[in-house]
Amino acid sequence: MEIDVFGDERQDVFWIVGLGLAQRHATTMRPGAVYAGQVVPALCATELKIPQPTPIGRDPRSKPITDKCPDCAERIAEGEFTETTWDF
Repeated sequence: MEIDVFGDERQDVFWIVGLGLAQRHATTMRPGAVYAGQVVPALCATELKIPQPTPIGRDPRSKPITDKCPDCAERIAEGEFTETTWDF
């Protein structure tokens, strides 16, 4: 019997609000693995500039933003992705 240990794996995507943007975009780059100010690509090809981390005791400014990019959402619907909302 052969067991496929990778058969149920899904690609992780992170919904983030890039610096200066008003909606969330999805990226496969883990936001915590890149530095503030770095530009990463979204699934829709928008460039997302990673914001500075929020100081302890404050809520991230992006937390109330729930509007998601329809192009990113469409690409996620076409594939097998595990979604995470990420705020800095």
